[in-house]
Amino acid sequence: MDIRPSSYIGIHSSDSSTKVLYVTEGVLHAVGYAPSFLVNKQAKDFIADSMDQDDYPLLYASSNEDGTDNTASVYSMWVNIKSARGMPVLHRIVSFRCDHTVIYLGITFPQVPFKDHHELEVEQLDREAKRLNVTRTKNALEQSRPSGQMFVTRGQQAKCAVVLEHYAPSISNRQVTGPCIRFATSSIDRVLDADYSDLIGFPFLKLVAPEDVLLVTKFLDRLVDSCDVQFEKFCLLSRPYVISGDIVVPDCENVRVLVEALGAASSSDGMVLLLRKIRSISPPTPGTMHQYLHARSGSEEEMSLLEILTSDPETSCAAPGWSLAR
Repeated sequence: MDIRPSSYIGIHSSDSSTKVLYVTEGVLHAVGYAPSFLVNKQAKDFIADSMDQDDYPLLYASSNEDGTDNTASVYSMWVNIKSARGMPVLHRIVSFRCDHTVIYLGITFPQVPFKDHHELEVEQLDREAKRLNVTRTKNALEQSRPSGQMFVTRGQQAKCAVVLEHYAPSISNRQVTGPCIRFATSSIDRVLDADYSDLIGFPFLKLVAPEDVLLVTKFLDRLVDSCDVQFEKFCLLSRPYVISGDIVVPDCENVRVLVEALGAASSSDGMVLLLRKIRSISPPTPGTMHQYLHARSGSEEEMSLLEILTSDPETSCAAPGWSLAR
């Protein structure tokens, strides 16, 4: 199998083992491994750089006392990955942590000559978009305190992640319902009144408020046409009709959930979305449309993910809004 520029989506555990739970077929063209070979392996073992491989899981090691995720939502990093031929392949990894799993998009650049990375440097794409040198931070913390904690955010976010099937805008039967959901984190019940297990195979656009279906369709089209991370805000239905025979909540009574979506797509293996809940909004009616639009555009306590990513990030290793885990 020839290794060529490609992309793929994978899921691994967020603990120190980084056990691979799922990977799409695109990994075969990216690094030459069959998905079945990678499942149950440790993702960190495939890092080809001379950095300490245990630096990678440190990104996802911090959590609250109750076990809930309180780390940064999204990371971007450049890492060389061992291919089946033994040659390192440069990857841009965009990873989302949710519910004790890490969902990542790998975009490969096999034409780029190998350059060893002695340290793991990442960019946090949410909050204040700080760059963090994991290796140097770990070394400094090990000298000052033996537990070696990493940085975590102070405020919790209601967020979930979904993996969608491959989306081809030209296929007419996908224009109405959109791609189906392949995987959803269990935290989706903190965003919608729905269980993640019921959403597997469910058309994603049926979760979207009717007034935003066209907006989300265009967002998915943008994901397909670009290898970059894309952002959009839209409303989901708080109580979507997922299970046949369940109570149907009319659209005019169904509370809207305004979310900010960060998405990335593989060239042929689907797409992954991180959904951050902003607020719940009363559904629009002919007499309340002005209030509805005002609620959608209301001020937020923090910058949007798009504003953060397009701003000029500082180079310090920790932002004022971050603190050491105790």
